Amino acid sequence: MVYLFIFICKILENSIATLRLIIVSNGKKLEGAILNFILSFIWIISTSLVVLNNNIYKVLIFAIGSLIGSYVGSILEEKIALGNNMLFVVSKKYKKINNLENTYLINKDILMIMVKRKERKKIIDKILNIDNKAIIISESAKQLVFK
Repeated sequence: MVYLFIFICKILENSIATLRLIIVSNGKKLEGAILNFILSFIWIISTSLVVLNNNIYKVLIFAIGSLIGSYVGSILEEKIALGNNMLFVVSKKYKKINNLENTYLINKDILMIMVKRKERKKIIDKILNIDNKAIIISESAKQLVFK
């Protein structure tokens, strides 16, 4: 039962750690601090269970839980997809692409499109349907609002 508890704790800890990094990088400091508190709590409990008894199986379960937790965290992060992306599109068919929302024409062949990360694939698919030879560069971006 202790092995299962250590395993689940490590999966939770690493999943939350991955999400915390993304949340903090998107400017949500309070939420990141709360997640860090939970992380610390889980880490102390799981680590103490492993360190108190010199048991190689507990260490192995701890490490495997970390591995799976990291993987689960990255899947969760991908599903939540917080933040924005800036798409830079080079296309000869810029006039048709320019009709998409949040599109800004830089010059004759280059457009900038601000999209929510969740919508990035949908927008890229639309662009490629218009011009399958378009060159698309995607970067993480913050949308600044000035008052």
